Amino acid sequence: MIEFFGALLRSVQASLELSLASNALLAVLLVGVVGAAAVAVVVLACRALPALVAADASGAARRLRQTADPGLLLSQSDPDAPGRARPRAPARGLAAA
Repeated sequence: MIEFFGALLRSVQASLELSLASNALLAVLLVGVVGAAAVAVVVLACRALPALVAADASGAARRLRQTADPGLLLSQSDPDAPGRARPRAPARGLAAA
């Protein structure tokens, strides 16, 4: 099967070499068409990617949407509550120079 594709590509290459060597305008046109097709494939892939992620059956996208709200502030604990370790630093700060 791979040999078939190799032979097909070699025949396409030989025919393109013959046609492009004789006509420069055709070469420019062919390069433009191939470039436009490549850009179209990239744009379609970028547009289809979110739909593919949303259709994921494993639930990874759903877990991503269910993450904790970053805007929710966490309540702070009381540093003077009993059972808390006290810092060993001096009570007064040193004067800044």
